[in-house]
Amino acid sequence: SLGDFTAPDRLRELVDTLTDGGRHNHRFENFALLNISSWILADGFPKGHMRIFAYPSDDPYYVFFIEESNPHVQVRPPTAGHNSFLLKESLSMVLKMLTSDLEKHGQLLLETDKTVRAMFFELQSDDAQFDTVYSGDFYPYYMDEEQKEKIVQMEFEAPEGFRIAAVDIARDYDKMHAVWPYRASATPESLRFRLENLPSVCVRTEDGNLASWEMSHAFGQVTHLYTLEPYRGKGIGLLAEDLLAQILARNELQVYKYVVDTNVAVVKDTMKHPLWSAWKSLKNGKESDENEEDIMWSFNIFNYRSGKDN
Repeated sequence: SLGDFTAPDRLRELVDTLTDGGRHNHRFENFALLNISSWILADGFPKGHMRIFAYPSDDPYYVFFIEESNPHVQVRPPTAGHNSFLLKESLSMVLKMLTSDLEKHGQLLLETDKTVRAMFFELQSDDAQFDTVYSGDFYPYYMDEEQKEKIVQMEFEAPEGFRIAAVDIARDYDKMHAVWPYRASATPESLRFRLENLPSVCVRTEDGNLASWEMSHAFGQVTHLYTLEPYRGKGIGLLAEDLLAQILARNELQVYKYVVDTNVAVVKDTMKHPLWSAWKSLKNGKESDENEEDIMWSFNIFNYRSGKDN
């Protein structure tokens, strides 16, 4: 059956199982689980906003993080490699469970690797209920323990004419939401929730105008880095990202991000950055340099058509 692991005791049990008692905390597939569980257990999420399910419930293999406002689903890829039978069973159960939310909101956001996305499309082949609005591939990057230790010790200064600051939600929200790339596919409350409950940072001009910012996603990654056009090319976007990464590292959280493959400039800069590493997946679940290979993450937006519309 599909087990609900949102409750604190169940969540601690899930983290312990999937990280092998903490020995696999360094594995990228566990980063969302670790950050989300840290925030939930510290009351960093409003109750009912995030739910966590795993399948099978008695021996978790696939994990589904569900931000309920959209709904927005992230699927954790198993360390041991995909199992087509378990994936099809569990993904079908989750979609069925979300039927009422899909009918209410009319849309599904799905984040996962390309194997899970392919299974999603396979499930739609016989009884299509979703129309693809967007489907993109992203490179996953993270900071390993050595890189996190380095950024914790660094001191950052803003370029001349700018200053490091905190996001003022009352003052900055409308401007940030107006340029948020996913504002059409998420409720306004989603952005406000992240700013109110999760780490964020911004850079302002000396006279206080918002210039650049980055925030944390509900699934744990640093995301939505944005610099207003008049202030681009001055290094403040990179500064905002480094500052937010430092905040997460200092709070013993995992530091990671996804960069869309079409953003060639950012991909190139990230690959050259000494504090970012590319995620490598394990072949056959075995951990060694020879068994690692590049993996792509995917972000997808689907419109939902209820049964009566098919």
